[in-house]
Amino acid sequence: MEPVRIEGLWDCAFCGQKGIRARYDRCQGCGSPRGTDTVFYMPTDIAAATLTKDEAAKTSNASDWLCDYCGSLNSADFSVCKGCGSKKEEATKNYGSLHASGDQF
Repeated sequence: MEPVRIEGLWDCAFCGQKGIRARYDRCQGCGSPRGTDTVFYMPTDIAAATLTKDEAAKTSNASDWLCDYCGSLNSADFSVCKGCGSKKEEATKNYGSLHASGDQF
């Protein structure tokens, strides 16, 4: 069986909307940005959350990264910060390593 990629979910800390797809960095309900302390979780309906081959090809296993200069959380796919334009190579923090160690951004 070929491996599949499943999209995780997150909840909005501002308005309480639940089950926002991980691809969105803003709440679809109130527009608030996803925080750097956001914890992702697996959906209960795995079949519905399984990405198509085309969707999966647009994702990455790399962690989102935090800009050391302006503090913007950036997609792993971005090579420069969406907030200030600094280079990803200069970033020292990412979502995966900080949440794994229990530290916060």
